[in-house]
Amino acid sequence: MTDILCVTEYRVKAVSPWYTSPMHTSMSFFASAATSLAFLGIEGGVALAQAPVAPVAAPAPAAAVQWPTDAKGLDQLATKLATGWFDAAKAKDPDRSSAMLAPCFQMVTYRGAVDTAGVIAQLKGVTVGAVTLAGMSATRVGDALVATWTVAGEITLDGNAMPSSASPRVAVWQIIEGGWKLTAMGSLTMPTVRPAATAPSFAGETALNSEGQAMLLTFLNAQIKKDIPTFEKMLAPGMQVVNFKGQKVAADLVQGAKHATVQPPTINDARATRCGDLTIVSCNLGMAQKIGFTSLPGTPVPFLVVFSGTGDAAKVIAIGNTNRPD
Repeated sequence: MTDILCVTEYRVKAVSPWYTSPMHTSMSFFASAATSLAFLGIEGGVALAQAPVAPVAAPAPAAAVQWPTDAKGLDQLATKLATGWFDAAKAKDPDRSSAMLAPCFQMVTYRGAVDTAGVIAQLKGVTVGAVTLAGMSATRVGDALVATWTVAGEITLDGNAMPSSASPRVAVWQIIEGGWKLTAMGSLTMPTVRPAATAPSFAGETALNSEGQAMLLTFLNAQIKKDIPTFEKMLAPGMQVVNFKGQKVAADLVQGAKHATVQPPTINDARATRCGDLTIVSCNLGMAQKIGFTSLPGTPVPFLVVFSGTGDAAKVIAIGNTNRPD
């Protein structure tokens, strides 16, 4: 309508100053009308056919994340995810690293526990060179992917070069908002002479921290009291552990519980976070024990445990224990 009004207005204004006769007026009218029709895409009073506009196809929905169907596929998936984590650290790309983490993420190293913000801050002081990931062992436990492996190579933390020999790691991923997110990681990469553990860099929620500590204490007390049926019942099928002996599974823990002499634990600085049915608990744990000829000191050191479920239904799916013989 605006275009028609503009053309009509132009015709009136252009004709009126030089009007001389009706014939002239008629000719001017038809000439102006032809101009208007041509402007509107009409010739001889017949609208010109316009080429149909092809509909714009809607973007295809993102493919849903699929679980592998066999053990080999689980190992390959975990290798891809773990390699991506180290690649982002090597590239010093905090945005990429942050995008891999779940809101409930916790990581335990020899220095202590950190949450999402804490690990991104720590990565600024990490330099990753050539590293080799080996011995990948991945399992599916409910809706969690649990994996252990070893990493060897060039890793520097805050200017201090770590031993290049292989050290074990444990990690747990979940599918959150359509993608794999890292919910927990435990690293046993540490200097030959380890410093004292520090308090966590985050406060956590008081009620959840207390709940997480109680869950951990229930699990540890079953071991201390030699209540092997309860201890074994709390280990989920497919659970995995990393400790000073390397990568272990539930059967290894049960054997250790049967033969170890364990002192009552000291739990300091417990922190708990939760994503879905997973509760991630970290602390500085002091629990002296003797297994055969091997003794572990009672000095509190960083400890990580991931539970699936709560209360009496809680089961351990992953453990990262940084304690080691003196």
